[in-house]
Amino acid sequence: MIIKNKKIIHGISLRKNGSMKFLGNIQDELIKNNRKKFFAKINIKENNIISAGLSHQDNIKIISQKDKGKIIKNCDGLVTIEKNLILTVTVADCLPIFIYDREKKIAGIIHASWRNLRLNILSQAVELLKNKYKINPKNLLVHIGPYISKCHFEVKNDVANKFKKYKNAIIIKDKKIFIDLAEIARGQLIRGDIIKKNIKISKECTYHQKNKYFSHRREKTKDIKAMIAYIGLK
Repeated sequence: MIIKNKKIIHGISLRKNGSMKFLGNIQDELIKNNRKKFFAKINIKENNIISAGLSHQDNIKIISQKDKGKIIKNCDGLVTIEKNLILTVTVADCLPIFIYDREKKIAGIIHASWRNLRLNILSQAVELLKNKYKINPKNLLVHIGPYISKCHFEVKNDVANKFKKYKNAIIIKDKKIFIDLAEIARGQLIRGDIIKKNIKISKECTYHQKNKYFSHRREKTKDIKAMIAYIGLK
């Protein structure tokens, strides 16, 4: 579906599977049940799942067997070289970014919002892989999953000004400003020496496809509902 390689398992849940984001309240029991049912359907063991706690910062953690079943607090990216670990992030307009190194057999997943794209989280992810595993970025395959498309992501000047160097990602129409988050992400990945043809971007929009995906910006609720994106090495 996303990265064509038999060495990994990866994908994203849909609205019909229910919300997957823990809220720290009474609804968490329902969320837990949604996750359990979803992963059972695709034959993933619950205790093999590791979740990024999310902080919209640039923290990326290297994951091993000792992290099985945990929520890793204050991070927006997970990376592993170990098999049978399922790395997950929740998204509801932000970009789920799947990464696979076909030479070193490394899997990673990043939750990319405008806040941590501003901090160059993807460039830092590539640097982490270089430093830790001595990877060649040209061997990386990347897929950007469903996210809020540029026509629905209107921002004010204060946000747009943070991305001045990404001129192709800023769109002004009818005196309104819109940002193409995927274009910013692609720019960071290319700056990290990832080959352009190895970067695939989903054409699906979480905001527009209301029957298929949750969208925080569209639904405007305090109790954020979200999909779960996952990747793991077989």
